[in-house]
This record gives sequence, structure tokens and C-alpha cells, in this order.
Amino acid sequence: MEKESRFKYESVQDAETLRRYLETVTAGFAAGELRFASREGEVTLHPKGMLGFLIEAKSMGGRMKLHLKFSWREDGAAEEGDAGLVIDAGESSS
Repeated sequence: MEKESRFKYESVQDAETLRRYLETVTAGFAAGELRFASREGEVTLHPKGMLGFLIEAKSMGGRMKLHLKFSWREDGAAEEGDAGLVIDAGESSS
């Protein structure tokens, strides 16, 4: 088992940049490797097996928040899945 490593990055970005980040995360899940790096450090993760998924969306007085969280065991131990979520993208404004 590897030693514990943490990575955190927080900034303000435009929607197009965030879309590219999410596409890269999606590609990383497909490849089985996610690497995150900044000036402060880096961490590489290897998603496999069943993954936990949490999504939280809030609208609070004109302020919006979307929180996505993924978790899994390093050994890829299976947990029971749930396919009950529906996510729809709004129509493009272009």
C-alpha cells in the first residue's frame, strides 16, 4: 500500500475550462489513471472496480453549487451499484 498523499486545488475558471477538465477526468476514468498536479504537489489515482459516487447540487439565493465526489478502494473491492440517477444537460445557448 502506498503512503497517504493528498491534492487540493481551488480556483475560479470559466465554464469552457471546467468542461475540458471534466472531459480529461472522464478520459482518466476510462484509462484507469487520474493524475492531478499543481505547483503545490501531485497525486496519481487508479480507479477500478465499483466506485462510490456522490452528487450534490444546490441553489441558494442566486448562488449555485455543484459538488461531485468519487471514491473507491485501492484493491477494487466490489460494492453494490445503483443506476437510479438521471442527469440531463440543458439545451445549448449557441
